[in-house]
Amino acid sequence: MTMLLNPARPEIQAVFIKQHLKLTKLGMTPPHGITKTKLLSKASSITGYNYKRGQYDAAIADLQVIIDAAKQVIIDEAKQ
Repeated sequence: MTMLLNPARPEIQAVFIKQHLKLTKLGMTPPHGITKTKLLSKASSITGYNYKRGQYDAAIADLQVIIDAAKQVIIDEAKQ
């Protein structure tokens, strides 16, 4: 079983936001209480870039960069 010690970390949030953006891009509506605009603004707060309506691909790519960097840190720590 995997346990998230701090689910509020930006890296963890990036994973969830990225997946929600992928589903939204495919046409699914976001979960209750979240809008497409809120998803993009949450991605903005994590990446530091501003996204306009429909810029899902750019937000997904930028979030993936953050996720990859976090994975690399975990791999480097495991090697030590």
